[in-house]
Amino acid sequence: MPEIHATAIVSPDANIHDTVQIGPYCIIGPDVTIGENTKLHSNVILKGHTSIGEDCELFNGVMVGERGQILGAKDSEQPVVIGNRTQLREYVSVHGGSKGVEHPTTVGDDCLLMNFTHLGHDVVIGNKCVLATASIIGGHSHLGDQVWTGGGSAVHQNSWIGDHAFVGGGCILTGDLIPFAVAQGSECHFSTINAIGLSRRGFSRADLKSIRTAVKAIFADNGKNWATRLEDAEETLADSNLGQQVLKFVKNPRSGRILCPYRS
Repeated sequence: MPEIHATAIVSPDANIHDTVQIGPYCIIGPDVTIGENTKLHSNVILKGHTSIGEDCELFNGVMVGERGQILGAKDSEQPVVIGNRTQLREYVSVHGGSKGVEHPTTVGDDCLLMNFTHLGHDVVIGNKCVLATASIIGGHSHLGDQVWTGGGSAVHQNSWIGDHAFVGGGCILTGDLIPFAVAQGSECHFSTINAIGLSRRGFSRADLKSIRTAVKAIFADNGKNWATRLEDAEETLADSNLGQQVLKFVKNPRSGRILCPYRS
């Protein structure tokens, strides 16, 4: 049987693995699923159709599955999926998916969301992401794998961030950030790639050179217009898998979103 503190309120309809630990004053709704060996410390609230994976740890004051902060929103399923081995630190809030959206609010495996981080409705977070204290991710945003953010950073709603990118502390990101890049500044831009993070993940010097070549080919002002630069980059980066990853991200339909600007 799960280890449930006497002060916790747990719906009998919740699906809770026998190895789960639920601490004082937690509240667990009827449509919640909690996987093997997951621990809830205290004052954790899980609502909506929330699924928490295996070996997760949710600290004091975490809230998952509340309805999104949208004018006129009403309680519905508010689905959330949290992957395995993910940690949600003190007072993290993860809002549920909104009605009519095809996917739940999603956090991948092996993520760390530090204290006071907020994920808006319909956000998708990849695997091995680390969001530092008080990071704010606006609704409908998509973060790739191994994206890191600095403390107090804010990502505008509907933004996309590519794999292995880094958003600096205090940065306000108002456009899509390509894979591998570092965004910085209160009026956010990128001027370099995430070399330190990429090196730690096993990317070689040749890989870093390939990514820098891609950034220069796509973004550097050479007197040609944007469409022509993209056509030229297709040829230049034809044999570069990493370059093609950046190019694919850039060419993805923006649906009104802008790209985080590049400054050399």
